[in-house]
Amino acid sequence: MSLENELVPLRALANPLRMRIVSLLTGASMSATEVADELGIAHASASYHLRRLAEAGFLRQVDEPPPPGKGRPRVRYRYDPSSAERIDRSDGRQLLHQAMSDDLARRLTETERQRMSMDAEVWLPRPVWEEIVGLVGQAVALLHDRAGAPHEGVKVSMTALLLELRDER
Repeated sequence: MSLENELVPLRALANPLRMRIVSLLTGASMSATEVADELGIAHASASYHLRRLAEAGFLRQVDEPPPPGKGRPRVRYRYDPSSAERIDRSDGRQLLHQAMSDDLARRLTETERQRMSMDAEVWLPRPVWEEIVGLVGQAVALLHDRAGAPHEGVKVSMTALLLELRDER
C-alpha cells in the first residue's frame, strides 16, 4: 500500500470529532440522528462524518429493518475493529497521534475520577515487553468487546500507546 493510500484513512480519523464518533460507535450501532443528539452536533454534520469514516473503513453500515408500516430501514453505523490493524502498520501515524492528543486533552477536562496513570521510558528484555504488549492488547480487546450503548454503565476513557523507541546511542 502506498503512503498516499495509507494517509486517506488517517486523514479521515485525524479529527477529534471523528475520533469521538468512532469511540461512541464502539459500544453500539447508531444512526446519524442518535450520534448528533449524543454529541450535540447538527444531524447533517453527523451524517457527513459518519459517511467519511465509513468510506475510510473505520465504520460499517448496519441496516435494520424499518419499523412496521414505515418506509426505508434506518442506516446505522458501528465501529469496525479490524480497521486498527491498518492504522498500526501505517507510516503516517503522526496525524492520528495528534488527533489522539487533542482528544485526550478534551477527556482530561471531563475527568471525574482518575483510576490509573503511568508513563515510562525504560529498557526491558524483549520477552517482558512482548508480554506487556499482549496484556494491553487483551485489555483493549476486552474494552471494545464489552463496550455498551451510551449511558449504559460508567463512561470511561482508555488511551493506550505502546512505542518502541530508537536507541540513540
